[in-house]
Amino acid sequence: MNRQELAEVLRAERIQKDAYDLEGGHLPETYTLGGANGAWFVYYSERGSESGRKDFSIESEACEYFLKLIRSDPTTRM
Repeated sequence: MNRQELAEVLRAERIQKDAYDLEGGHLPETYTLGGANGAWFVYYSERGSESGRKDFSIESEACEYFLKLIRSDPTTRM
């Protein structure tokens, strides 16, 4: 799975758009997935901090972890 496929799954599962960021930013209180220089990372952005950050070398592993993480939070659903 890549970021585009992940975005499609998130839409299909009715995950709130403001609950996540797939561009690696630091939006307030969002689950974040990003990548740079062949590395991928997932964290929860809160008050400028990267809480629970986990790094990956493979995009699909980062996407799978991100999906599992956001699915576990019932407040992300519409």
